[in-house]
Amino acid sequence: MPINLNALGAETPWSEAVVTQDRIDALCSVLGDYNPLFLDADAAGASGNGGIVAPPTFINCFRDFKTALVLSETEVDLPLLLHGEQVIRYYKPVRPGDRILHKIKVIEAGRKQSKTYGEVSYFTVLIKMKNHDDERLVEATQLFFVRDE
Repeated sequence: MPINLNALGAETPWSEAVVTQDRIDALCSVLGDYNPLFLDADAAGASGNGGIVAPPTFINCFRDFKTALVLSETEVDLPLLLHGEQVIRYYKPVRPGDRILHKIKVIEAGRKQSKTYGEVSYFTVLIKMKNHDDERLVEATQLFFVRDE
């Protein structure tokens, strides 16, 4: 089933989230990543990083907005969705206590030929995160393919 190509340009409004040590701890636990830079204030402070930082994959904690955008705008049947490539650019560390603003936008959509599934739909989302000083924290693009059936 092709996606709704009218989704191109659709975006969520800026939404706010507060980064907490509890969320960082939970993510590290799920990932089995017990890096002291993420969990131990003393070790992180002594490292020259200026304190605890969130793991690089912390951007995925904001998936609920991406899922809502995909469901409402692209009209994708989720079992047909395939994750393609992902590029994440980090500009500043994300830390406990940060108030993050984030939004997601569909920046590309269309159809292309696949070696495995024949012709498939695809779309790319741009995820932006900034702080309340309007400083860029993270920008990421994620490409998704949608099988016809």
